Amino acid sequence: MLLFLDIGNTSVSCAQASHSIDSPLRPLGSYLFSTFPKKLQKWLLGGGKTQKEVVLSSVVPKNTLIVKQIVSKISGVQIWVAGENLPVPIKHKYKNLSKLGMDRRVCVYGALRLYKPPFLLLDYGTALTADYVDARGVFQGGMIIPGPELAYQALLQRAALLPKKTRLPSKRLPFLGRSPSECLQTGILQGYSAMAEGLSERFRTRYGKSLQVICTGGFAERLAVESKCFDAVDPLLCLRSLRSVFEDQVGL
Repeated sequence: MLLFLDIGNTSVSCAQASHSIDSPLRPLGSYLFSTFPKKLQKWLLGGGKTQKEVVLSSVVPKNTLIVKQIVSKISGVQIWVAGENLPVPIKHKYKNLSKLGMDRRVCVYGALRLYKPPFLLLDYGTALTADYVDARGVFQGGMIIPGPELAYQALLQRAALLPKKTRLPSKRLPFLGRSPSECLQTGILQGYSAMAEGLSERFRTRYGKSLQVICTGGFAERLAVESKCFDAVDPLLCLRSLRSVFEDQVGL
């Protein structure tokens, strides 16, 4: 069993595959890290003597250490950590590649295996990252913007009269809100949709109309309903990319 983990600032996304080049990647869901260690132990202790390997990308060093400690206590499980014993080589113009978030680096690597450059990756996590790869497959740089969930939580904390139990919308809403909760929900959706369209247009104006815009991350599918600027919507891009890194650098 291959267990792929993408540890972000808010949650851990997980997927599983067997040791076969043709095996499908099976999503296992997304979890808050506070509840994740017990889930990880259950996965690694189950399945009898099946060979198990953990393949990990993380932007939270303390959580990386916790996962390593869990794995070290379970006999026969190998762990591969992107950027440590699992190289993630990309061509780039970044000033210091070691300062680039590993999630962004992994996604660039994998997107180059899955899509034809030039492309813009819009990844909706705790942060919205916008990363540009040119036609030669060189990562030129990008942007970091507060993500939808972060913007939403910050507004709830700072605005005294907004209802604190409001949740980010899981379904399509009317364009205009008619209560504080609805205004907040549709504002997040329409605001980030407009941002996606504006960023896409600006990148295409600067780098050419052939530029593909790829949307990924936890908010990707919900946002894609509101905006038609995306050429591809790939919520599992980071996990699929992590698998590409493993296949290329370690092999099956």
